[in-house]
Amino acid sequence: MPRKSVAIVAAMRMELAPLFRGFRPQRADGIEFFEMDDAVVAVGGVGRAAATRATETVIAKFEPARIVSAGLVGAVTEKLKVGDVVHAREVIDADSGRRFISAEAAGADVLDMEGAAVAAQAQRSGIAFSAVKAVSDELDFVMPPLGKFVNDEGRFETLRFLAYVAVRPKWWKDVRELSANSRKATANLCSALGHLIG
Repeated sequence: MPRKSVAIVAAMRMELAPLFRGFRPQRADGIEFFEMDDAVVAVGGVGRAAATRATETVIAKFEPARIVSAGLVGAVTEKLKVGDVVHAREVIDADSGRRFISAEAAGADVLDMEGAAVAAQAQRSGIAFSAVKAVSDELDFVMPPLGKFVNDEGRFETLRFLAYVAVRPKWWKDVRELSANSRKATANLCSALGHLIG
């Protein structure tokens, strides 16, 4: 495989779908890859283990000069609103307290599940790292219990989730709102990342 200037690692296809519209995915080691001229997008699944696996695989296959952790996140400050795109100055692993300095200069006050795992693998391989995230839920948003529907491989089980929500009207409004928020955040995120894929 040819060396790429940048590898973008995401948890779920829907987070970056507009970026690779028209590209056919390749699959390896449970990861989906969308290869462009000088970039590749790796979709590895939700959570630390899936992000680690995706990052290790994309490094081995494409030898990128830079790795970007990209995706949708929740805000942990009132100043961030749905659709805001943030370039993390620093990524902190909530479990270990390890800090990873990003190649970007802006600050962010968001919570995500994969950034620290991607950063750790990039650092271990001596590759430049940055994180670009878009806010899909604000500080006061009541999140449906999405975590219960992520399987052991880090894949979100959409049909199981929809069946769960279908008989629980208390979540209907929140799920509709999250869906609309996610579409807005995805569009803004892909716009912000567009320059990387040339």
